Amino acid sequence: MINIAKNSTPRVKIIQKLYSKILNPDEKIIYNKSQYKKFIKDVTEGTLERRELIEETVEKFLKDDIDLKRTDKLLKIIIFAAVFELLYKHNNFKMASMNFYNNTVDLNDTFLTTFNTLNFINTYLKKNTKFIFSSSSAIYGYVKGSISENYKKKSPISNYGLMKLLSEEYIEYFANKYNLRTYIFRFPNVIGNNLTHGIIYDFIKKIRYNKKILNVLGNGDQQKPYSNVLEIIKCMIFIKNKKFLHNVNYFNIGTNDKGIKVKDIVDIFLKEINYGTKVIFQKKKQGWVGDIANYRYSTKKINKLGFKFKFSSKQVVTKTIKDSIKINIK
Repeated sequence: MINIAKNSTPRVKIIQKLYSKILNPDEKIIYNKSQYKKFIKDVTEGTLERRELIEETVEKFLKDDIDLKRTDKLLKIIIFAAVFELLYKHNNFKMASMNFYNNTVDLNDTFLTTFNTLNFINTYLKKNTKFIFSSSSAIYGYVKGSISENYKKKSPISNYGLMKLLSEEYIEYFANKYNLRTYIFRFPNVIGNNLTHGIIYDFIKKIRYNKKILNVLGNGDQQKPYSNVLEIIKCMIFIKNKKFLHNVNYFNIGTNDKGIKVKDIVDIFLKEINYGTKVIFQKKKQGWVGDIANYRYSTKKINKLGFKFKFSSKQVVTKTIKDSIKINIK
């Protein structure tokens, strides 16, 4: 019988119970008392409500990526569990409205790559392997106040955040089962030279097209922390070289401040380009569907280990804007 941690999430419990059944087909699964008892039982035993509709949804939107007839039982169950939560869980109505299944990028680039990488490690690599996973603050969802690594009520509102969370939960199970030392780093907004996305990249692209008007996503009151990619890497290396008792170790990494507002980023950007550009904000605060307009998480854990980020969100944003303008505009 596989031991299941008391604080495991429903999806982790599903994976653990399913593996137990696969490894020991004759073993009777005991479903502990839990508000998720029926959900876990239905998923692991294949009696999930509206199973046909879920299969139809997967085949319709993920047919180019997943062949259910050839998909192993474990991965199929994880996918079904995710679809079930998105479509039918009452407090996830916002997720369902986002039409996740038209976009399989995050499923492929995040969850499936994690799943396949771990299986590769288990098959080919020697013992004492360390696994590092780049996660995201997007796993938390809307949370008031400063978020610690131990925050339990994670409820991502984007496909990206959900796939990161599912990856974390599979990693947790895999690491404990195969004794794999794992470091999960939850990033803030990471910026630096050679940007490929994000607010500064968006501004650069728009201003090169039209110097007179800058359309900004959201009303400008969004406030988030930003960190430089080089400091992020230094922090990851610092932590990787530390010794920890547990196989799975979670870290919020980034600058320990309240972040910077979008309207302040706009002011810095306009001052640097000096084109006399007119700014147009949207009425709504959220910049796009799935955007967490305001968040702040605690970095006390890495600070206690001895690492503190040198630069504030404003300093990092200012330098990145100046460097990006030199490279891409002037």
